Amino acid sequence: MIIHFFEKIMNKGTPTMFLVFLLFSHCFFSQTISGIVTSEAGNKLSFVNILIKENAGDEKINQFTQTKNGVYNLVLNKKYKKIYIVANAANFETSVQEVELDNKEKISLDFVLKNEKIKTIQEVIINQKKESFEIKEDTVVYDVSRYKDPADKKVQDVLKKMPGITVNEKTGEIKYKGKSVEAVKLEGDDLFGTNYTVGTKNINVDIVEKVEAIENYSENPLLKGIESSDKVALNLKIKKGKIDFSGNIDWASGFDSDVKQVSSINSTLLQVAKGYKSFLNLSYNNIGVNQSPYDYFSNNLSIDQQKNSDYSAAKIINDNSFSSFLEDTRANRNNAFFSSYNLIFKAFKKNSTRINLSYLKDKLMQDIHNESYIIDDNINLSDTYNTIKKPELFRIEIDSKTNTTKRSLLEYKLSASNESNQQYSSVLQNGDRNFETNLLTKNTFLKQNLQFTYKLNDKSAFQFSTIYAWNDIPQNMSSFPYLNIENDTSFNTQLSNFKKSVLDFQLTYLAKYKNIKYFLSLGNSNETNTYTSEVLGLNNSKENNYTNLLNNKKASTYLSGQANFNISRLYIQPSFNLYYQRQSLNSINLENKTVVFEPKLYLKYKINDVAFINSIVDYRQKPFSEDKLFVNPVFISNRNIISNVPSLSFQKTFNGRVSYVINDLYKQLNFNFGLYYTSDKGNYFSDITISPYITHYTYFYSPKVRSTYGADFMYDKYFSFLDSVLKLSSNLTFSNYENILNNSETRKINSVTQTYDFSWKTVFDLKINFENKLTYNINSTQVEDKEKNTLRSFNNSFRIIARPFSKFSIIASFDYFHPNTKSQANYFFIDNTIKYIVNRNWELSFFMKNLLNKKMITEVDINDYSVNTTNVNIIPRYFLMNITYNF
Repeated sequence: MIIHFFEKIMNKGTPTMFLVFLLFSHCFFSQTISGIVTSEAGNKLSFVNILIKENAGDEKINQFTQTKNGVYNLVLNKKYKKIYIVANAANFETSVQEVELDNKEKISLDFVLKNEKIKTIQEVIINQKKESFEIKEDTVVYDVSRYKDPADKKVQDVLKKMPGITVNEKTGEIKYKGKSVEAVKLEGDDLFGTNYTVGTKNINVDIVEKVEAIENYSENPLLKGIESSDKVALNLKIKKGKIDFSGNIDWASGFDSDVKQVSSINSTLLQVAKGYKSFLNLSYNNIGVNQSPYDYFSNNLSIDQQKNSDYSAAKIINDNSFSSFLEDTRANRNNAFFSSYNLIFKAFKKNSTRINLSYLKDKLMQDIHNESYIIDDNINLSDTYNTIKKPELFRIEIDSKTNTTKRSLLEYKLSASNESNQQYSSVLQNGDRNFETNLLTKNTFLKQNLQFTYKLNDKSAFQFSTIYAWNDIPQNMSSFPYLNIENDTSFNTQLSNFKKSVLDFQLTYLAKYKNIKYFLSLGNSNETNTYTSEVLGLNNSKENNYTNLLNNKKASTYLSGQANFNISRLYIQPSFNLYYQRQSLNSINLENKTVVFEPKLYLKYKINDVAFINSIVDYRQKPFSEDKLFVNPVFISNRNIISNVPSLSFQKTFNGRVSYVINDLYKQLNFNFGLYYTSDKGNYFSDITISPYITHYTYFYSPKVRSTYGADFMYDKYFSFLDSVLKLSSNLTFSNYENILNNSETRKINSVTQTYDFSWKTVFDLKINFENKLTYNINSTQVEDKEKNTLRSFNNSFRIIARPFSKFSIIASFDYFHPNTKSQANYFFIDNTIKYIVNRNWELSFFMKNLLNKKMITEVDINDYSVNTTNVNIIPRYFLMNITYNF
C-alpha cells in the first residue's frame, strides 16, 4: 500500500518533496555510546560535558551531551572509524579516551575524573553573545528581547518568531512543537483560561521579559507525576518593576481617502499583587483590527468554541462570511468595541478562583458580488450582497479550585454566553430580482463542570467529574418580497431552532507502576437534540411541506483507557474507547443500538536527543451530527435550501500518520516530514439541484468509502553565515468523493490541493533588516474522465525594518496578490509605519495603510461543478497618528 501511495504521488509531478524522505536512512543503523562518569571518591557526577571529536586536538565538536545522575547516552549521527571522547566538568581535570569503532551497535565507556588542582590564574574577561533561549528540563525559556523588533507591539507578534511556536493568524490558536497550547499563564497563573488570545493579542510585549514553553504540562497539581500528559503550556514572565501595576493606552486618529474619520483606541491595565492578578482591556476601532477572540468576519470558531463544539447545538442558517484571501485588516470594515476583565484571586485559604468577563459589540459592513459558472450545465448565476452584521456577545467563565485536604481538590467550572447577531442584506439575484433579508440569530450557551480529585498516594488517584451543558439557537430569517417556491407555496419567513442538552458522569482511576502510567474511565452520557423549523408564506400561512419537528436522543455507557511506557528509546501509548450507544429519531421512527470499539496506537522512536519518528493509527466510529437528521427543506438564504435523507448509521474512520521530526534549538533547526492517510466508510453525500434562482442540496447517507491522503513538510533553520532564518513548508493532499448534480448519475471526483510557503527573515546586527514570505497554491478537481479544472494563485509579502536612530524606526510593507495566474488581475499594496520612542513612557507612530488606495479585489475559487468569482470591497487608504502611553 505504501509503495502504491508513493507511485501515485510521484506520478503527480512532485518527486522533489520525497527526496526529503532519504533523511530516514541514517536511522536504520546507528551506534550508541553510553557509560557512567564518577569522581575519584566514587560519586556519580551530573552535568559532565561529553564531547565527540574526530581529532584529539581539533576544536570542532561533532556531537555532545551531558550526564544526568552520572549516566550519559549518545547516539552517533554518522559512521566513524575512530573518535575521541572528551569528558570535562567544572573543578575536575579533563579526560580523553580514544575509541576504535567496529560494527557493534552499543559501546560502553566509563570515566573517572580527578579533582582539578587549584591554580592561580590571571583575570580573564569573556565577551559572549547572550543565548536567545535556555533549556531547563522540560521547559524552554525564550528571551523576548532577542526575537522582538520595532514592528512588534503585542505578545502574539513576537510569539510567531520563536522557534517551535506557531500562531494561527485567523483564530490566534498557538501551537508548540505541533501541539495546541492548553493555557497561556501569567507569572504561573492561568489568568485567561481557554480564551488566552485576550492576553496574547492585547498584552504589550514591552513588559514581557521571557516566555516559558512547558512540556508535560498538568493542569491539576495533584496529578503531576501520575498522569501521562503530553500537553503543553506557555508562561509569560513580566519584567521587574512591571509587576505591581502596569499598562498602556494607545490612541490613534486619522482620515481615509473618503475623508471619513478612522480611529483606534486600545488600553490595558495589568495588576499583580499578593493574592490576586488582573488584566483589563478596553478597545475600539474601525480600521479592521479584531482585538477579541471571536471572529464574525470569517466566521472562524474561537478556541473556546472549538473546545465546546461537542456541547453546542447546530446553527442551520449561517450568517454571511466575509472571508478573503487577504489579511482581515484589509477587508474587515468594522466598528468594533471589545472589553474583557480577567481576575484570579484567593477567595479564602486553599482556594483559587478565576473570573473572565468579555463583551463585544460590532458593526461589520461588506459589499460582495459573486458570479458562478456551472460547468456541466452552462448556467451563469450572480448575486450581489450589501450586508450589515451587528453581533453582540457577553461571556462569563468561572473556574474555582479548592484543596479540601492535602490530597484532594474540588473544581467547579462555569462557562456561559449570550449572543445576538442581526444581519441585514440587500440582495440582487441574476441582475433582475431584488430582495431585502433580515436574519436574527440568538445563541444562549451554558456549561457546568464539577470535578473532584483524590490522590490515594504518590502513584495513584481517583477522579470524579460531571458535566451539564445546554445550548439554544433560535433563528428567524425574513425576506421581502416573498419568494414563490412552487405554484401554491411561498417563502416569507424561515424559523429555525436547535436545542441541545448533555449530561455526562465519569469516574477515572489514574496510576503509575514502574515506568508505566495508565488510566481507566467509566462513564455515562445522555444527549438530547430537538429541532423545529417552519416556513411562513403570505399572511403568515404555514407551509406544511417545509416543517420539521425532530427529537434525537443518544445515551452511551462507555469505558476508556490509556497506557504509556518506554522500552529503551521507544515510547508506546495504546488507548481505546468501548461504549454501548442507544439512539432514537422520532421524526421517522428510527432506533439504533450499537456496541462500538475504537482502538488507537501512538508510537514515538527517539533517534537521538533532537530527532524522533512518531506514528499514530486510530479507528473511530461516530454517529452523524444532528444537522443531518431533519427531513424537510430549510431555507438558509434566498437562493439555497437544504434537506436530508437521515440515517442513524455510524461513520467509520481509519487514520494513519507517520512523521520524522527534528527539534534542535541549539542549531536553531526545526524539521518535520509526514505522510498521512484517512479513510471514511459511510458518509453523507450531496444531491445538488441548481436552477437560475434556487439551489437545493439534499444530503443522503451512502456506505461508500471516501479517502484522503498526502504529505506535509516543514524546514525552519537559522543560517549564521547569512544572519537569516529560512523557512520552507508545503502540503500536498489528494482526496476523492462523490455527488449528484442536476439528476446526473453519481459523479466520482478527484481533488488535489498543493500549498508551498517560503519565508526569509534577516537578523543582521545592522540598522536595517528584511522579511519576505511567498505563498503558492494549486487547487484542481477532476470529474471522472472530464477535463481537469485547475486554479493557481500566488502572493508575496515583503517588509523592510529600518532603525536609522536608536529611538526611530521605519517599517515599510509591500504585498502582492495574484488570485488567478491565468488572469491579468493582480493587486499590489504598500503600507508604511514610522515609530518614534520619545522616552520610556511615550511613543509616537504614524500609520499609512493601502497607499495605492485599492478599493476592490476579485477572488477566484473552484469546485467540482463551478467556477466562482467574487468581488470584495476593501478598506480604502487611510492615515493614522498614534500616541502610546506606557505606565
